[in-house]
This record gives sequence, structure tokens and C-alpha cells, in this order.
Amino acid sequence: MKLLFGSFAALYIFTLLISGGHSEIDEKPNCVIFHENGEAFSDDDWDRGIEIDQIDDITPAGTIIKIFKTENIPYVYTSSVNGKYSYLRVRESEGKDEDEFYIKIDDGFSEYEEYETEEKMTLSIEFECSKDYTHRNIDIRIPIRDTNNHSPKFLKWAYKYKVPMPLPKNFVFDTINQIVARDVDLTNKAIDFAIKGHDKYNKAFLITGLEPTKEDKKNYPARFETSMTIDFEEDTAFILTATDSGEPRRTKASSINFVIDKANSFPRFSEPVYVADLTHLKYDKPDKILLRFLGDKNITLDRGYERPVNFSLTDLSEENKKHFEVTSSGPYVYIEINGLTDKFLNQVAISAVLTATKETARAHTAILVVLPEVSDKTEESTESVGKPSTEDDSANGYMVSTIILSLTSVGLLGYVIYFHLYRR
Repeated sequence: MKLLFGSFAALYIFTLLISGGHSEIDEKPNCVIFHENGEAFSDDDWDRGIEIDQIDDITPAGTIIKIFKTENIPYVYTSSVNGKYSYLRVRESEGKDEDEFYIKIDDGFSEYEEYETEEKMTLSIEFECSKDYTHRNIDIRIPIRDTNNHSPKFLKWAYKYKVPMPLPKNFVFDTINQIVARDVDLTNKAIDFAIKGHDKYNKAFLITGLEPTKEDKKNYPARFETSMTIDFEEDTAFILTATDSGEPRRTKASSINFVIDKANSFPRFSEPVYVADLTHLKYDKPDKILLRFLGDKNITLDRGYERPVNFSLTDLSEENKKHFEVTSSGPYVYIEINGLTDKFLNQVAISAVLTATKETARAHTAILVVLPEVSDKTEESTESVGKPSTEDDSANGYMVSTIILSLTSVGLLGYVIYFHLYRR
């Protein structure tokens, strides 16, 4: 009998040593949460978490989205979503006959889509249980329905490109100013970009939406390039739009402004032709004359005057070349004629082509110099000193008017050909 009692005692002590003096049931925290059907959360529910009904992304702050009845839970110890505490709030209900806690929308939920990409919030809650101040954790997943309540937003209110003209086909603008639109909606996967606003150049550009950036999954860049050669005459603006992939689709507009870099563009003269009227030149002519052109205009490059630009006059006879000298300063070009002999002046008019060369680019304009009428006979020159020049001036004025009218109506080319043949 003593032997049997000793055996039971030894077995009891051995059991206590293995169990640490407590049963497995006694070791578990005694927190209890109930489903709506009254069943208590299982161990699997506690370990794997549960999922509740979906909420809209526009659910206002203060909305209670779920209430759970509990036992043996004095209070909620901590709660957070992805380590953040401003999206949801968990509180014990007060003044209730039964213990319960609720989950409600907090103020920060309105900014959830701005910073998060997951379509489910995982709410991690730690409870304090009534037995021995033990704690127990559970994850509650809350799906979010995206209502596409955000329009895309461009990172800049306008995109400016200061570029030389002309621009070749397949010129890429991204290194100058990258176009990026941001859309924070959870389910948006792409942005469609479009450019419009100029009839001639509506199809001159190709803009393609790219994958979101690695740094920020809500930022969508675009590849922006020319699809044809572009040569704007002046600064030009276009409308830029970004449309998301949500339902209903939402669109936001910005602008693209092209500013011509006149200094670094290919050269271009501001006028196609310059006419200098020397019909009133006195016979006691100076040796040199700096040409002034009708309309009080200077020969001007309206773009492409930076860096070395070379100027030359062509379509002149070898003899006439000796009388012309071309100089420049910045965008302005000056032509001086010298050695004014009767033979030179008796040509009536001289035409030439002024060429500006910058690297491989060239620009042309026509120069027309209308000369005074000079008699070949000395007697006629002497007689004309005391006579009024009304008829000559009238004739010369008529000739200049005819030249200008001809340039306007039949074009410069025909008139240049006329003088080319005339001087022969």
C-alpha cells in the first residue's frame, strides 16, 4: 500500500513539473469576443484574424462600422492600422448592460488613399484580459470600396518648354520637364494623357502614359515627344489632359507652353524682303552709304542670332560685289555701299540675296536697292542743277511704288528674276 501511494505521489509531482504547476487551459488569456450569431471567436479566429463588411472610401469620420460584444475584456490596450493610429478608432462602449467595443472611422481616414495602396485595412487590436492582466491580439480586416472620388492632379500647374526652332521629329521633352500626374484612388492603374488646342499641330505630338514610379506608386509619368518636325512662328500653348482608369472616369487639365529660344534657334529673318530707296540721293553723293530700308526697318534676325552667324550676299555681279559690305551686331545686320560711281548708280536697281549661315542651318532674305537716275551726259547733269526735279521725283516715286506692289502681288522671285535679266 505504501508502495502504491508513493507511486501516485511521484506521478503527481512529475506531472506538476512538466506542466509548470498549471493546466493548458489555465494558461490561455480569458478574453472573449462574440460573432453576431452569438458564437465566441475560435482560436483560429484569434490566430488568423477575421474580415468584416466592406466600407466606402468616402465614409465620414465618426461612423461606427462594427460593434462586438465581449467578456472579460476590461479595456482595449492598443489598436493601429499599418502602425498608424489615425484611420480607425477602437473604444469600449459605456453605459451598456453588456460589455462591448466598437470600431469607428477616425479623422485621418479621409487621407488614407493619399498614403496607402492596400485595398484592405488590417486593424491590429491588443486587448487586456481580466485574468492575471494577460493580453491577447487579433487582426480585423476591413475591405475598402474605391468610389474613384479623386481626379488626377498634375504635379505642376503648367509645363513650360523653352526650346529652339525648328524641332525635329522624335524630339523627347522628358529631360527638360517631365510630365507627371498623380492619382491616389486605390484601384487606379493607369493615366491616359492627351494634348489639344492647335489645329495645325494637333497631331504633332505623341504623349504616352508610363508605369507609376518606384518611389511613389501613385505618380504616373508620361513620355512626351514630337511626331513631326515643328517650327512655331511664336510662343504657343496647348491644353494637356490626364484621365484616370476608374469608373466613372475623371479628367484634369493643365497646359503646355512652348517658349521659343530665339537666340539658339536656327536663324530666320524677320522679313522676306528689304527695300532700300535711294532715288532721292543727291548727285554730290557721299562715298559711303549705310542702307536704310522702307518702313524704317532694320535687317533683323528674329531668332538664331546667338553663337557665330556668318552673313553673305549672293546673286551679285563681280563688279557689284565690290560696292557692298555686310556687318552684324547681335540680331541686327547692316549693309553699306561704297564707291558710288555713275556706272554703279545707272543700274536703276540692284537685287541680291542675303544669307545667314549658322553651323549647318541657313536663312535667306531678299535685298532690293532702288538707285537714283543719273545722266551719262555732263551737259544734262549741269542743266539739271537749276531745274526743278518734280518730274524725276514723280517718276522715281512711281517706280518705287511699282516695285513694292510687284513684290506684294507677284512675289519676290519674279521680281528678282526681272532685275536679274534687266541688268544684263
